[in-house]
Amino acid sequence: MSEKIYGRKPVLETIRSGKRSVERVYLMQGSRDEVLNQIEAHAKAKGIPINLETRHRMDTMAATEKHQGVIAVVENFQYSDLQDLLDISKQKNEPAFILLLDEIEDPHNLGAILRSAEAAGVHGVVIPKHRAAEVNATVIKASAGAADHVATVKVTNMNETIKRLKDANIWVVGTDDEADKNFFDYDFRQSVALIIGNEGQGLRRLVKENCDELVKIPMAGKMSSLNASVAAGLVLFEVTRQRSWGLGPATKEPPLSSYGVGLSPEKDFFRSGPDPAPQAPGEGTPQRFDISPSDNLEDNPADPPGSNKGGGFKW
Repeated sequence: MSEKIYGRKPVLETIRSGKRSVERVYLMQGSRDEVLNQIEAHAKAKGIPINLETRHRMDTMAATEKHQGVIAVVENFQYSDLQDLLDISKQKNEPAFILLLDEIEDPHNLGAILRSAEAAGVHGVVIPKHRAAEVNATVIKASAGAADHVATVKVTNMNETIKRLKDANIWVVGTDDEADKNFFDYDFRQSVALIIGNEGQGLRRLVKENCDELVKIPMAGKMSSLNASVAAGLVLFEVTRQRSWGLGPATKEPPLSSYGVGLSPEKDFFRSGPDPAPQAPGEGTPQRFDISPSDNLEDNPADPPGSNKGGGFKW
């Protein structure tokens, strides 16, 4: 069976990924830009038929005016198997990095999460078969085409999936606003499966109980929670930060020297790398100090005129 997807980036990424057969591409007459030219070039290179259509015809085919001048007829989205995700981590020789979504219902949230997951290097995403959004044209457009680059698994029983991941020596970490530990204090360098809960209810009770650990995102304002896609993005890129830099979890009470003026540990946990090396004084001719005969250095020969500004350098 086939379905229609639309939007410049989604169609381009679907053609480029090669994961799904593309039957035909429709381009709107008189609509051209760099991305549309790339779509046409990739389609021609792969022998995909191209049709030019009027705006009215395109609006009717897509059932929306937001098609951006391109529609593609493709085979239905192909879901992966849970074992595929484990195989991907082995092939990349990396600790497993899997994202589980517990009843995410909004297709725009699902699309945004898939886009963040692909950018963060997630090995795969698991979604439930029931009471949750599935990968469709809306999700693909919201993900800017990233959905076709992320291995996605649809499961009937999320708790059974959690058990299988534990049997594969993967730690299961859920996000919950009542958790005792902040997400940046957890060591994500080991094999891990993150779970993001439903937009309104969060994690279901049994899912929460089956987690090895629960972490939270500290909130400084009056709101008690974040949009599911925003929360997912924060935690996903904390995993990337720890693994890319090899830094491990953030220190709870870091030395003050590691923070700039006006920053605190709570506000600085998104730093993307180690502290910069200390800066030496600028190059050039050193400043001269003229000492008059009236100056008596014998009183304190180890302390010439000047101050200790600049981290201990004498000026």
